[in-house]
Amino acid sequence: MTPILHHYPASPFAELVRIAFGLKGLAWASVDVPNILPKPGQTELTGGYGRTPVVQIGADIYCDTAAILDALERLQPTLSLYPAPLGAMHRMLAHWAGSTMFLSFVGAAMGTMTADAMGTGFIADRRARFGLDMAQLAAVTPHLTGQTRTAAAWLDAALADGRAFLGGDAPGHGDLAFYADLWFVRNVPSARAAAEALMRPHVAAWYARVAAIGHGTRTEMTPDEAIAVARAAAPGAGLGQVDPPFVAGQDVRVKTEGCADAPVAGRLVRYDATGITLLRESDAAGEVAVHFPRLGQMVL
Repeated sequence: MTPILHHYPASPFAELVRIAFGLKGLAWASVDVPNILPKPGQTELTGGYGRTPVVQIGADIYCDTAAILDALERLQPTLSLYPAPLGAMHRMLAHWAGSTMFLSFVGAAMGTMTADAMGTGFIADRRARFGLDMAQLAAVTPHLTGQTRTAAAWLDAALADGRAFLGGDAPGHGDLAFYADLWFVRNVPSARAAAEALMRPHVAAWYARVAAIGHGTRTEMTPDEAIAVARAAAPGAGLGQVDPPFVAGQDVRVKTEGCADAPVAGRLVRYDATGITLLRESDAAGEVAVHFPRLGQMVL
């Protein structure tokens, strides 16, 4: 079944997924969403999760890149996103790049942007949902930019032995996550100086290799068409078990840490180290399964 990506062009996490499509050689459908709430088509499917990106495979809805890449790995096992010798270590590298280090790259990318460049609607959205304070961000931008330069130096040193990618000859999830961080800074015009400082010789060559993977084969789809796909499908089989203190079928809510978006409510069918899955009823799409990674999500 063709994966459907709900995204907007400037999202670094969406870029990570687009490159994952390219690595897998996948055809995929693109549904454009706004970069701020509301996102009515997306939240009809997710039950309230408003972050970007979301990938839909039939009536299975995957939130957060960690859950998305696991789904793509099951859908198309080759080429693997977790190649040897690093294997699952790619998950740890990607988590670091997409959490602790990502906040530093946000500073490097956005700390020098003006309010006019961001737009009042974007600033208000990020303030309400994530606590964005423009004055505070500007004050810590030199520190955050320095953190990104250290990360780039580490990455350059890791690549200095001639390896093509972090784990050797084949790219993996860790490569894609660090690439997305750098891509974010490079695509903000006011951050040009910060971006240039990150492009050390080995980093620049590695970045070009990841970029050359491309985005796979893209077609366009409307939100209503994506909802129709979900309605015509049924959620896939369960992927795991429900660990204590919860029980299978329990009504719960899932809320993303550090985000003020409304939690997603549904019946719990998976809660273990592999992730979280809720079954919920959508007025427009029927029964859908909403999947989350275990890290970064609270079950209430």
